[in-house]
Amino acid sequence: MAKKSRVLRGAALAAISGLTLTACTSLVADIEIAPDATNPECAEAMVAMPEEIAGHERRRTDTQSTAAWGEPAVAVFRCGVPVPGPTTDECVGANGVDWVVAEEGTNWRITTYGRDPAMEVLFDGERISSSSVMVDVGNAVTRIPAEGACTDPDDTEVVPGEEDLEDIPAGTVPEDAAAAPTS
Repeated sequence: MAKKSRVLRGAALAAISGLTLTACTSLVADIEIAPDATNPECAEAMVAMPEEIAGHERRRTDTQSTAAWGEPAVAVFRCGVPVPGPTTDECVGANGVDWVVAEEGTNWRITTYGRDPAMEVLFDGERISSSSVMVDVGNAVTRIPAEGACTDPDDTEVVPGEEDLEDIPAGTVPEDAAAAPTS
């Protein structure tokens, strides 16, 4: 009985010391909450967030559906940001996740494309690489199913409508466009 009691006390002490260690981690405060942060699908992504990105440890945050890594923070994740519509911004894929990429000075913002709710990571491009961020966070992001994907403009065919043909001088309309049915 005494051995069982020591094992239980040891387990309780381990649990308490784990809480104490967590409490010592500095808090990343005041991250702006995303408009759809309460979407239940964000919880699916949050439980799969990595404990580190490119060697930077995850820190606690005080905002729902967010995560941060590094001291000071080198990357901040938010779930529930506005879903990007069709865009001419750069869109890249990494491990089955498409991202719209925006450079903002030394910082970068990558936002998932084709997923609802959308997720974004804002990170310091001088201290961490975009490929590290995309790969390390990608597993958590895939918890929200993709409903669309980036398309390469070279892979799309533009068929002019009737109103587009009005602006083209006579005799310069390609044969296949002239034969297209009008409504």
